[in-house]
Order: sequence, then structure tokens, then C-alpha cells
Amino acid sequence: MILIISYGNSLRRDDGAGLALGEILEKALQSRGRLVKRIALHQLDPETSLCVAEQGVSSVVFVDTRVVAGSEDACLLQVLQVPRNSMVSRLGHHLGPSTVMAYARLLYGKDPIAWVLTVPGVDFDHGEGFSGVAQEALKSLPDFLESLPHGWPETECFPVSNP
Repeated sequence: MILIISYGNSLRRDDGAGLALGEILEKALQSRGRLVKRIALHQLDPETSLCVAEQGVSSVVFVDTRVVAGSEDACLLQVLQVPRNSMVSRLGHHLGPSTVMAYARLLYGKDPIAWVLTVPGVDFDHGEGFSGVAQEALKSLPDFLESLPHGWPETECFPVSNP
């Protein structure tokens, strides 16, 4: 099963684009016959590692918004593999994907392949709705998925970004 963990704040404009992208990704993978579970969070915390450690999780896709300056290259979806050798970097209740995966590995002996898929964002002010940059990137997901290696996200491959 592919576990999608999307996170962000839907009341801070583009910060909610990661949540929207997670939902779109879930539907796209399901339409291809893939078994998917999606959870939506405000932020990653140590307890998120329990979801990663669930029986049957073969891969994890963390979905978030990244801050961009607006250059053309920065306005694309990006995906990178989470390093498997990362260790717990700090304690607290605001963690990154590497730390969540380290907790799952160290506490529960689970180490599925993991990815970070990000959508660009330029407007993080209070409010709802997405900037044009985020909207265009969200629309590109079907083509972006076609550009990824067959079997993604359940297979190992080099980090890639939107062509």
C-alpha cells in the first residue's frame, strides 16, 4: 500500500496546496489500480511514524508546499527520495520527513521507501485559495506522473524533478 501523508494549512493560501496535491495524487494513483491510503495533517510530528509503521505500507509519499521565488524552474512539481540513512535530527513537534522515517525505522523496525513531493508556493498570507503558480503546478500532476519511472513510488530510482 502507498501511504500519502499530505500536510499544510489550508487557511494560509499556498500552504494548503500540499493538502490539495495529496488528494489529487491519491485519486490519480487509485485510477491506475494502486492501493492507496492518504492522511492529511497540519504538520508532521513524532506520532506520524505510527502511520508509516502500519502493516502493508510499501512506500510513503510526503506531500507539502515549498516556498519559491517565482523563477520558471521553481514553479514545477518536484519529487526527491528521502535518504534511508538519516537519523533523528531533533526532538519536538515539528519534524521533517527524514525524521519521521528515522522514528519509524528506529522505533518500529519499518523502513519503506519514502519520497517528498512538493508543489511550489508564493503566497502564504492568511486566506483560502491558491496563487497562479500553485494552481498551474497542481494541474501538471498527470503529466508529471507520466514522467516518473514505472512503478513509482514503490520502486527505488534517482531523485527527479518535473522536466
